[in-house]
Amino acid sequence: MINKLAKAQKSWIAKLILTLTALSFMSLFGVSSYINSAGQNRTVIEVDNIEISRAQFSYSLQKELNAAQNLLGEDAELTEDMRQALVQMVINRMVQDAVLDRTENKYHVLFSPALVQMLIVNDPAFKDASGQFNRDLFRQILSKAGISEAEFVGALKRDLTKQMLVNTPAEGFNVPQVLLKAVAKADNKRRTFNYVMINPTELSIDRTITDDEINQYYEDFAAEFTEPERRDVEVLYLSFADIADNMQIADEDVKAYYDEHKSEFETPEKRDVLQMIFADETSANKAFFKLQNGEDFYTVAESEAGQSKEDTDLGYVAEDELIETLAQEAFALSKGAYGKPFEVDGSWQILKVADIRPASKVAYDTASAQIKNILKDERLYDETYETLVKIEDTLAAGASLESVAENNGVALLKVQGLAEDGTLLTAPKELEKATHNRDFIETVFSYNVGEVSQALETDDGIAVLRVAAVDEAHPKAIDDVKDEIVALWSENERTAIAQEKLNDVMHDLDNGDAIADVAKRYGLALYKSQPITRNETFANIGYADIREMFAEPLLTPRQIQLGDMYIVAVANHDYESSEDLSESEKALVKQKAYLSLLGDFTEDMLSAYANDYDVKIEYKLLGTEY
Repeated sequence: MINKLAKAQKSWIAKLILTLTALSFMSLFGVSSYINSAGQNRTVIEVDNIEISRAQFSYSLQKELNAAQNLLGEDAELTEDMRQALVQMVINRMVQDAVLDRTENKYHVLFSPALVQMLIVNDPAFKDASGQFNRDLFRQILSKAGISEAEFVGALKRDLTKQMLVNTPAEGFNVPQVLLKAVAKADNKRRTFNYVMINPTELSIDRTITDDEINQYYEDFAAEFTEPERRDVEVLYLSFADIADNMQIADEDVKAYYDEHKSEFETPEKRDVLQMIFADETSANKAFFKLQNGEDFYTVAESEAGQSKEDTDLGYVAEDELIETLAQEAFALSKGAYGKPFEVDGSWQILKVADIRPASKVAYDTASAQIKNILKDERLYDETYETLVKIEDTLAAGASLESVAENNGVALLKVQGLAEDGTLLTAPKELEKATHNRDFIETVFSYNVGEVSQALETDDGIAVLRVAAVDEAHPKAIDDVKDEIVALWSENERTAIAQEKLNDVMHDLDNGDAIADVAKRYGLALYKSQPITRNETFANIGYADIREMFAEPLLTPRQIQLGDMYIVAVANHDYESSEDLSESEKALVKQKAYLSLLGDFTEDMLSAYANDYDVKIEYKLLGTEY
């Protein structure tokens, strides 16, 4: 059992890391808001003597909510359905964990600290480049996942418990042959479908919009026909390139860098080395004899050492890139010469120098310009911060934005018509990225006309903003949005026509009419699919719908919505497979059935354990309607 547990440790810890990494850090406000509430100490989940408080549940739920929000993005909003799904997921997980903990205690399942330690230190995720367990790396990974070492060890022990009490007992069963035949028959049964498609964009409207409808749409969708507040802004902008250009690098700093990094400006001599390797001296001497008789080095390497040209040519290497014995031999030869056989670590070798690239050095005068750029890059962060502070201090002392811009050698840039959604009328090329930055936009809308903002660091530099004018949000004139209203009305009208036609088609099919007759009646093209299995599709229909359509009797109509388009399909014929499955196909069917049954057995075992305990869940206190 211990050997089996040790072999499984990679997959367990990987799953733990993936699961726990999905949990983000809880904000301090979030933690205190739950812990400080006295009502949070009430028990909401109870499995025999194991009690879970509302505070514990809320903490776990908030982690999942934070993780979900991070995945969706700051601007997206979690729907109530999403929240309810997360609530139920956390409930299920906490109940399952409590059942496992209770079962572990009941059957006295213990795992030694040595086993847990072995699983952790042997996991590749926690090893450094040398292949050794790295505690700092271990803590760093857990920190990013938002969990403590104690939480991780507890989760690992629970996974070990589940493997012993649930997964292992559920494994090892044999899938009955009769079930395999049934699954294979179902998977390989082919079915054809007749179907029609109702696409609103292809439907014609037999009337035009009236003036009353235009006015009504203008009122009903007023928010869509409102020009947002827009602002004109004057911007003092210093790019990182501007800041770097203004930096002064002293000559003594350049000289000091050159002296400290001489090796970076020197290229050592390199030689194109050819190498033959032999297991014994006799073979090496035989090859050397052939070389002395004028045979080509590559030819001898292939015939005597069994080496290809790629294996023989080491390429251009410096002296310090070879082990000492090889380096001494290779760098003692002249260009085009080969050496005598010599022994290295139990093997015999012959080297040849095919070419020599002499050493070179970049002169100081040539390197100085490059060094200045390197020093500017190294000092740019500090210089940017100093520039930002200097600008703010100068403005605070009463200097105008124009004078500060002039002192820094730049002109004020103008952005016109910037809205909170990031749309704008005009902006200079230098500010294309900045005007799409949320911090930039929020700063623009945080000040009144004439006010100068604090210095703001953007992705490409420093910006100071002054609001020049504000055009308040206002309704667009009805004549200006008439085309938009007509387009919106047309879209809604076509959708309504499509829905009405769909209802008529489904009504007639439900009454027993043939789909061919219904299609002709409503002017729809009739299509027929190729014979497909439940694992194939047609007309871009999702696989879940396909499988449900296979589960229904023939001639059962089914409607499917794909975006704005509707498909109505009717299964019209079944074809039983007469072909025998190949061995690989049989193995696939067996594996599929095995995994399906294993999932069922595992769930049944957990339920069986839970049936021995008194399980109570306060759904209302947990914020769910279940």
